[in-house]
Amino acid sequence: QTFKPPFSHHCRICNRCVSRMDHHCPWMNNCVGAGNLKHFTLFLIYTWMCNCMALGLLGWNYFFCATEECIFSLLMVQLARITTVVSTGSLLFTSSMIMNVTYGLMTGIGTIDRLKKKAMDTMLQSEEEPILLKDVFGIAGYHTWFLPIDPVFEDYDRVMGYSTPQRLLREQIKEQGPNDGYYTGGGSVITHGSQSDFFVP
Repeated sequence: QTFKPPFSHHCRICNRCVSRMDHHCPWMNNCVGAGNLKHFTLFLIYTWMCNCMALGLLGWNYFFCATEECIFSLLMVQLARITTVVSTGSLLFTSSMIMNVTYGLMTGIGTIDRLKKKAMDTMLQSEEEPILLKDVFGIAGYHTWFLPIDPVFEDYDRVMGYSTPQRLLREQIKEQGPNDGYYTGGGSVITHGSQSDFFVP
């Protein structure tokens, strides 16, 4: 048996365990979890905005065009109808997904966990806390929230729910400072001529 981080699940498609897994997204061909929830949220927002822009431009130049110059060929009419249907369907779908993500952030319950709780009728017994926005978009500044860059978390281990020995070793070296010790390369941290308490084989 190994340690399982909170709210983590194993994805049969990706064949790996995902920390704070929400669901497997076929559009991204990847699982949505703690590490890429920001990118998934931005993907939905970008798609929603593109749909609104497409419908706005289409409505302004096609449906609300009342001049004599608004004469469209049969091909253009069919393309306008297809674009309207696709954009409307995509807008409704992305709107529902954005509401789903928002609900997950407010309740702290991912899609998979929510479906399990509903199946067992234990939603009212949930004690999860809301997910902080800084645990999704990072602490690099508000101007980075809408940019497709990796977030910088205040406490990476807390957000992910686990820590690796290599990361713990780097944090210890960082806390000790360059003058307090050195790394031998074999997994040991030597401090003032003696081996430190932390060792990674």
